[in-house]
Amino acid sequence: MQMFKFLNNNVKIVTDERVLPSLARSNDEYMAASELLDEGLLEEAEKHARKSLEIKESIEALILLIEILEKQGKDSSEFQKKLIESYPANPETYRRLFLSNFDKNKDDALSYINRAITIMRKGIYYYEKSRLLISMERDIEALASIDQAIKLENRNAMFWNMRGTILMKLGRFGDAKESEDVALKLDPRDRDALLNLAKIYISVGDKDKARETLMKIEVRDQEVNDLLNRTLS
Repeated sequence: MQMFKFLNNNVKIVTDERVLPSLARSNDEYMAASELLDEGLLEEAEKHARKSLEIKESIEALILLIEILEKQGKDSSEFQKKLIESYPANPETYRRLFLSNFDKNKDDALSYINRAITIMRKGIYYYEKSRLLISMERDIEALASIDQAIKLENRNAMFWNMRGTILMKLGRFGDAKESEDVALKLDPRDRDALLNLAKIYISVGDKDKARETLMKIEVRDQEVNDLLNRTLS
């Protein structure tokens, strides 16, 4: 906001402390909360997320606060309710509710992600649905869902790797390898795709190829070392 003083027929602009628009100030608080969340400083992140909402409500700040609260094991139901009341036509509302219910109530989670897909057919929503269906041991349906994701975004390495994961579970190692090959063509350093490809090679008895694949992983944690040991036994 600006205030005007008229001096000798000239206009002088005097800026007060309200010059910064509320949207910008809210976004500053949101960005601070997001950065603190990434650093694992959850209590401070929560303070900034709440401040962002106090200044100006937005779906992004609501979703962020819900995530921060849940990472702390706190109740987020008040803000989940506000999210659905304020943004009932936004698919990200239902993706957040899906994430909140993933481990607590898988049937509700499935309902929410289906609602998101009804509003907008988006690759990430089909990917999330596939991830849930795998956790429910509904692998054939999970495969159908990730295939829909790939139809929408066929250059997403994460989607192809998910397809490979499902095909491995179904014992279709040849098809799984083809999917992982595509994932690695899109992103040659994709750790998950390299891990899956190594597991496929181990499953079919090609330990040399498995070891060669594992050696391409830059950061070798316990899972990688365990697989390497399996290629040497």
